[in-house]
Amino acid sequence: MKLILACDPNGGIGYQNRLPWSNIQGDLPRFKRLTEGQTVIMGRNTWDSLPKKPLPKRYNFVVTSQELDMPEHSQCITYDEFTSPESSLRFSSTWLIGGAQLVNACWPHITELHLTNVYDHYTCDTHIDLLYVEANFTRVWSEVFPDHRYEIWKRK
Repeated sequence: MKLILACDPNGGIGYQNRLPWSNIQGDLPRFKRLTEGQTVIMGRNTWDSLPKKPLPKRYNFVVTSQELDMPEHSQCITYDEFTSPESSLRFSSTWLIGGAQLVNACWPHITELHLTNVYDHYTCDTHIDLLYVEANFTRVWSEVFPDHRYEIWKRK
């Protein structure tokens, strides 16, 4: 499974169920280009925060313990279904797009990380563990932009 997300220097990825920044130059077009035509998996809070549901031109999976009314081309699965041993095969060629709780539960299944590192610090209430990333992944590509650095990491 691939993971795609953005974080500040402290690993902050969200604040009050929203992105803590308003815009990262080129990040949303890159996200769209990489995930269009693919399956994306997200937690319920990420689903709730989307301005448009489902994400267009993608097969949307929402991992939740709650019942959700899902539009066409979307599917709601329970947390237990998603974290079962069989799910690693079922979702092997997908993009995990958040949130932090789901990312932390799925680290063992993530083989590639596309990480946008914003330079500024933000007030965040959800984080990823950047030390875990450095200990378990190798940075294989990096590109510098005025407001962020885009990196691709592969599991060691």
